[in-house]
Amino acid sequence: MNWILEALVRVASAIDRRGARALAAATVGAAVLVVAAGCNFISPQRTTQFYDASDGTSVTVGDVKVLNALALTEDGAEASLVMSIVNSGDDAAQVSFQYETESGDETQTVDVDANSQVDLGTEVGQEQFVMSDLDVTPGALLPVFVQYGTETGKSLQVPVLTGELSEYATLLPTPGETTAPSAESTTLPSPEDGTPSATPTP
Repeated sequence: MNWILEALVRVASAIDRRGARALAAATVGAAVLVVAAGCNFISPQRTTQFYDASDGTSVTVGDVKVLNALALTEDGAEASLVMSIVNSGDDAAQVSFQYETESGDETQTVDVDANSQVDLGTEVGQEQFVMSDLDVTPGALLPVFVQYGTETGKSLQVPVLTGELSEYATLLPTPGETTAPSAESTTLPSPEDGTPSATPTP
């Protein structure tokens, strides 16, 4: 073992100060890379996290996702519940939306075929989900309970907005619009076509 120690001493003495500094710098650099790589490894990737792409909010109940939901109103008494409903399950779903009105709780349902998507009020001329007899204030949150089948429902806190912003001005409740949506479902792309993405609310 002594000869090994002697050899190490000889190697160490052969390294001049410049070489020692270079070696130290390389060591520090390698350590920084290892630490940085470790931080990146344990940090969640933003691209894998779901987020709302607009002013709306979202909720998941079983195989059904309600995406980017918001309530657009002009007078606080009537509002269009703008949203996209995605059913990724293999069975059709009759999704119920319950909310409070001046006359008590009101429930409306939307049928969404299996592996399909329904968009309501997200663009001009599209079927709307109109809620009447309300008493809501712009800037407040409107509780909407979402449920279907035997799945446990969840409450969705929907932001109430007006048409003051230009992107929402044309999406306000249309006079005489039906309050019982019957919009057709749009089939979701197959897995080989890529991951389906709901039409975002403006």
